[in-house]
Formats: sequence, C-alpha cells, structure tokens
Amino acid sequence: MINVLSIFLGGGIGAVLRHLVCSKIGNHWAVMAVNLLGALLIGIAFQFFLSRTELRPEVRAFIITGLLGGFTTFSSYMLDFGVLAGSQRWAEASFYLLGSLLLGVLFLFLGMKAGRILW
Repeated sequence: MINVLSIFLGGGIGAVLRHLVCSKIGNHWAVMAVNLLGALLIGIAFQFFLSRTELRPEVRAFIITGLLGGFTTFSSYMLDFGVLAGSQRWAEASFYLLGSLLLGVLFLFLGMKAGRILW
C-alpha cells in the first residue's frame, strides 16, 4: 500500500510540475520539452536506483513511476500531434512526432550515461 501512496503523491507533484513548465512555454512545444527532460531524468534515475539497492522500493516508485510518470505526457503528445495533423500542419506535425520520439530516446540514453558517470 505504501508503494501506491508513493506513486499517488509523486504523480500529483509531477503533474503540477508539468503544468508549470507548459504554462511558461505556452504551446505544444512545451510537451515535447517536458518529454525530453523526462526522458533524461528517468535515465539518470534508472542508473541511480541500479546503484542504490539499499533504498526502499517506494522511493523508486515515487520518483520513476509517480513523479516522472506524472511529469511526462504521452497522451498530451499524441493529442498535440493530432491537432497539428488535423490543421494540415504536416511538416510541423511530422517533426514534432518523430523529433519527440528520436530525441526522447537519445535523451534517455544520455541520462543513463550521466547516471553511470554520477553514480
């Protein structure tokens, strides 16, 4: 039950942080920025938790599943793509879709590498 509570709290905090970042940027590029930052941070967190086996599982659940899961926004990403495509902005929609995916994977691996260096 403590894992569920940890995820619940982390998810709420992550969602509020996403809202704050997106309201500062104010358009669909904010979702891409959040997803890229989330990919980087989840890579770092993944490496951190690999080397910190003494930490309680609810700490990992709070950070990775809750905080970063609440912060990143795959469903919003899909909606933004659909809105761009629906308004016939095909070049922008394609770059947004593929850029988020490819750069997200790159940022994930950068985060994992940074995590190995840091820990």
